[in-house]
Order: sequence, then structure tokens, then C-alpha cells
Amino acid sequence: MSDEQKVPEDRLRQQYAGAADMMLRSVRAWNDLLTASTDMAFDVVLRNWDYSRSLRNSAEQAVADTIRTQQRLNKEMLQAWQGCSDEVREIGNLKSEIGNLKDKEL
Repeated sequence: MSDEQKVPEDRLRQQYAGAADMMLRSVRAWNDLLTASTDMAFDVVLRNWDYSRSLRNSAEQAVADTIRTQQRLNKEMLQAWQGCSDEVREIGNLKSEIGNLKDKEL
């Protein structure tokens, strides 16, 4: 090969090597971008999952607290009602005793 043919061939090889190098850098950059965006996407999904689970646990706790409060309130109201009905019964018994005493006096 003559020197005249070798010079354009060397230039072509250099250009090809430069283009290949740019292409490889571009592929690496896209690969890094894909890796970073995939990591970010998984991070977002995991954070949302944790938030949803936390929110669900909070909601379940709130419902459980509400049910316990309602149960306690119902027990207290039943006890109050039972106390009132016992007092009304006692008043009725006293009235009948008083009535019986008045009947005996007559």
C-alpha cells in the first residue's frame, strides 16, 4: 500500500474510532440514565407502598378505637339505664308500701 492510500485510510479509521467512542459514551449515558430512572421508579413505588400501608394501619387503628369507644359508651349507657330503672322500681315499691301502710291505718 502506498503512503497516499494509507493517509485517507488512517483518517477514516480515526473518524470511525471517534464515532465508535462517541457512540459508546452515548450508550453508557443512556444506560446510566435508565438505571437511575429505574431506581427512582422503584423507590417511588416502595415509598407509596409504605405510605399506603401506614395509612391503612392508621385507618384500621382509628376504626378499632372508635369501636372500643362505642362499646364502652354502650356499656356505660346500659349501666345508667339499669340504674334509672332500678330507682324507678324502688320508687314504685315505696309507693306501694306507702299505699299498703295507708290501707292498714284506715
